[in-house]
Amino acid sequence: MKTIRTIFATTLLLLILGACTFFRAPGTDKCDKILTREQIVEILADLYMLEAFLQEYQYIERESRDSVMYFYAGIFTHHGVDPADFEEALDCYLLDGREMERIHEKLLSRLSLMESEAQSGQGPQ
Repeated sequence: MKTIRTIFATTLLLLILGACTFFRAPGTDKCDKILTREQIVEILADLYMLEAFLQEYQYIERESRDSVMYFYAGIFTHHGVDPADFEEALDCYLLDGREMERIHEKLLSRLSLMESEAQSGQGPQ
């Protein structure tokens, strides 16, 4: 639960940084051509879950941090996305505070759904 709070705080910080930027937002259409909002949300949710896993797992296996790059690569492979494209799309979305707010809301909703599924013992549907 502490990790989820950290994730929410980090996301909120990203929103604030995105809203305070001095650059002009490129527009959602340009960002959508790189990766859609939904793709960004799906990847971010998986990345947050990976970080939560690594945070807990590192207490058991200190060497788990040696495999972090493989874990990240697996997420991007699973989604069929190049990490550079993800970074470019995220940078693009960060320039638009309202768009990042939408992404943040969808991300929180997705993580809440995942948490409730985990607590009820059901898998993703």
